[in-house]
Amino acid sequence: MLPAKAVTLWQAVLEKIEQKTTAQQFATWFRNLQLAELDEQRVVLRVPSKFHRDWIVTYYRDVVEESVATVRGGARELHHEEGGREGANGRASAPPPSAPTKSAKAEGGRPQAAAPSASGSAPTSTTKPSNVRTCGDLPLTEGYDLQRFVLGPSNQLAAAAAKSLATAPQVDFATLFIVGATGTGKTHLLQAAARAAAAKAEPGRQVAYVRGENFVNEFVTACAQGAEAASRFRDRWRGLDFVCFDDLQLLAGKTGTQAELIHTLNAWGDRGTRLLFAASCAPGETLNLDPTLQARLSGAYRVGLRTPDRETRLAMVVAKAKLRGETLPVDVAEFLAELPSNNVRELEGALTSVIAGAKLIGAPVTLKSARAALHDDTLLQRPSSSPDRILKAICHHFEVTVADLCSPRRPQALSFARQAAMFLLRERTELSLSEIGAQLGGRDHTTILHGIRKIDEVAATDSRAREHLSRLRAQLER
Repeated sequence: MLPAKAVTLWQAVLEKIEQKTTAQQFATWFRNLQLAELDEQRVVLRVPSKFHRDWIVTYYRDVVEESVATVRGGARELHHEEGGREGANGRASAPPPSAPTKSAKAEGGRPQAAAPSASGSAPTSTTKPSNVRTCGDLPLTEGYDLQRFVLGPSNQLAAAAAKSLATAPQVDFATLFIVGATGTGKTHLLQAAARAAAAKAEPGRQVAYVRGENFVNEFVTACAQGAEAASRFRDRWRGLDFVCFDDLQLLAGKTGTQAELIHTLNAWGDRGTRLLFAASCAPGETLNLDPTLQARLSGAYRVGLRTPDRETRLAMVVAKAKLRGETLPVDVAEFLAELPSNNVRELEGALTSVIAGAKLIGAPVTLKSARAALHDDTLLQRPSSSPDRILKAICHHFEVTVADLCSPRRPQALSFARQAAMFLLRERTELSLSEIGAQLGGRDHTTILHGIRKIDEVAATDSRAREHLSRLRAQLER
């Protein structure tokens, strides 16, 4: 644990950094930074990801070093920790993003957005491995592998669980159930797991990826062709060693197919087959599944995929642009990441519009051209989150008044509502900490910073807190 003096110094450093950056830059790159060590020779920062570290080293290193020198006096050697590893001067095993070119600086002073490190863009085969079985030889999507699955707080646990199930010799769970809204990356993750399992599989072991709709169609076709075809269907699917079953919700109301899946699950259990299911909602809620099937799936290790945060969306934009051979200017990448998109598919659609629009007229991608390309897009027509609108949403959701939020009263429920207001005002507006404090009864910036960090901490461990934030964000995006 850091000594109290170091914690106080770090708070002062953060305040200096905040003065040198915009509210959005600070929220994206510095709000989640943690101090690991501070002494006379060096300062060690703990960053949430390799992409985060590389971005800070390339674009904000001078800001951090100058802020530390101002507060502490004298230069310090800057180090970063990520995933338990430390790199001196921010150097990593993979190269950091390329430095901004002179021409980029001349065009508005904005550096070019860098692509993720090499580990985030490894080439993949465009065909499925020979031992990956799919319904009707359904092809796996090019680029859907674990190396290209951009990680963030919203999907890190699901990705780690899927990778472990697909590749680890021993696991604590034989069935994994991933749930999440449309467009949060379920299909990418399941196909990536199928590829990884196939690459690790011993000769003779069979891996399958199947979508609910295709499984239903194949089963119905087999039954229509007679007993022999139905028997071949059962032999085909019950002799598998690793199964990725996508879009399970599409089996709702298909009584015969659900009964067949129950018997198939029994066969897979006897065989020791590892199973990875995905659905757009948790089983037993609105899937309308057979109670026996629900009971069989209730013993699975269940993990959720949430809507990606801004930093993860930024990394996704950069990675997907690189796959298309494009290097976006930073302001364009940030513009796309800040769009009020509900899912990754919307984000990718916006990126396609921006790149295609520029190519069709033979012009470079700029912020102006990006705005023009999306001028008629529904994403830009969604209402913005003004401070008044955010406070109104908070009051409606928690059944409090603005006067309550501004009052000095501190009962637990009101404190959470007030801190949620601080968090969303910081996340969705350009207000400084002091300006947010003015919106909430004249509270000082340290109180606001504490409230924001408190919500960050609680949301990481409390599903009810995450649900509150999810509903508030959904309300603000309508």
